[in-house]
Amino acid sequence: MEFVAHPRDLPLDITLIEDQPFPPVNEARVGFVGITYTTLHPFDNGRSVRITLEEIDPNFCVSGRIVWCRKEADGYQIAIDFPSNEECYCVRMIEQLSQIEHYRRQAKSEGRRLNYNEAAAEWIQKFAASFPTFSV
Repeated sequence: MEFVAHPRDLPLDITLIEDQPFPPVNEARVGFVGITYTTLHPFDNGRSVRITLEEIDPNFCVSGRIVWCRKEADGYQIAIDFPSNEECYCVRMIEQLSQIEHYRRQAKSEGRRLNYNEAAAEWIQKFAASFPTFSV
């Protein structure tokens, strides 16, 4: 099971929802299964959440499940998995877009002005091969 750390500079909106009937966590799952994220508030393990990411895609909305929540110095580190293949695949694609936007912003802070396509080309060349794959 692989989780991708969602960039802090692209805030997620995470809302508790009525618990969904997700399948049990299968520790044998391989590849991309979800994300980690730092929040200001703790979440209980096993709770269902709805996630939106307005900055990347105003229509993006998926449901996931809190796998773990750990107290950190600056908040709470949470892991969210997406047991539905459809949602897991969608989140993986959105996370790649988020990583590219984060890369573009970092370049800008270093004095490099990249448009999104230039940032995407560089990110793909440098990082795409190591980005977790999605397995059904």
